[in-house]
Amino acid sequence: MRKSLLIFLLAALSCNVSPAEAQDRRVASFDIDEFLARYKDGLRPLDQLYGELANESLPMRDEGGQSLARRHIEDRRQALSDLRTTLQQLATSPQDLVLATKLFVQSEALADDLFDLSQIAYDNNREELGRDFLDLLKIMDHHNGLIESYVVGLAAQKEARLRELEKENQELRAKLREVPEPARTKATPQP
Repeated sequence: MRKSLLIFLLAALSCNVSPAEAQDRRVASFDIDEFLARYKDGLRPLDQLYGELANESLPMRDEGGQSLARRHIEDRRQALSDLRTTLQQLATSPQDLVLATKLFVQSEALADDLFDLSQIAYDNNREELGRDFLDLLKIMDHHNGLIESYVVGLAAQKEARLRELEKENQELRAKLREVPEPARTKATPQP
């Protein structure tokens, strides 16, 4: 649902932003390189927690004793690895809207995983582990807010540039229509 909401918001933003407004908006004022480095460093404790989960076998049962169908820790580690790859790619290409959006979606999925794991820990009387996951979740929520504002700002910049290009294209087409037909055929090279 969050993914469809993000797509809807980006579409609505592109329809409602005038070129002048979009030009005045800037990508979030924080330093993206510093943010990405902090974000990457902030994932280290999660490796340790995933290691703990891999070494223990939590029963993975709900309050009623029913078995929970949860993703394996290897899948969660792969998702974390994919997120790190996206962080690295975005660091080398910070103006890439697709990568920024991908990071937002992956971060939201990681936040959902952290909440899920905290609940599993609490259900299995592992309060300390549950608190550790919730502490990481709070940090992820903060990061997700920053990423979201960055994506929206980047989308506004891209939309403004597209509108500029469309206007230039229309002006060039209008000028081309003003040129008499014989001048146009002389100006175009013959094969």
